[in-house]
Amino acid sequence: MNRQKLKQLLKQEEGFKLDFKLKLGLELESEKKEFVKDVIAIANTPGGRGYIIFGVADQTRNIVGLEEIPLHIEERIQQMIANRAIPPVPVKWEVVVLEGKKVGVVTIFKSMQVPHQMIQTGAFYIRRGSTTDKAGRHEIANMLQQFGMLSFENVPCRHS
Repeated sequence: MNRQKLKQLLKQEEGFKLDFKLKLGLELESEKKEFVKDVIAIANTPGGRGYIIFGVADQTRNIVGLEEIPLHIEERIQQMIANRAIPPVPVKWEVVVLEGKKVGVVTIFKSMQVPHQMIQTGAFYIRRGSTTDKAGRHEIANMLQQFGMLSFENVPCRHS
């Protein structure tokens, strides 16, 4: 990700494919679960690539920057996702320096293995505007149909 692309994203509101986070908090189990939930939701929501940008205030989009970036963070992020999402979501971690501050960017690539599911809870997540929510039955069925995993020709019609 180059600085121009990041500046362009910072002009946008949070939405289906864009989420801003103030801190890179991935130490506690609850933080890891919340992060993977957001990654799954962005991957399951139609529309191409998505981004989670760390070091930015989500309401104002002011660049706060990241104080410390843990060693081997990309590997840790990949492992977090692989251990909590089935199938794993393809992502990339980058650090971009903007206004003298380090900003972390997780790019969530368009997945051809939708729907992704949280292993611990069994839930499927999607984005509803700028929030992450559990997908309903019809939304899960739409994902399965959209990616050719379910077709109406294979679905039994009871009481017809």
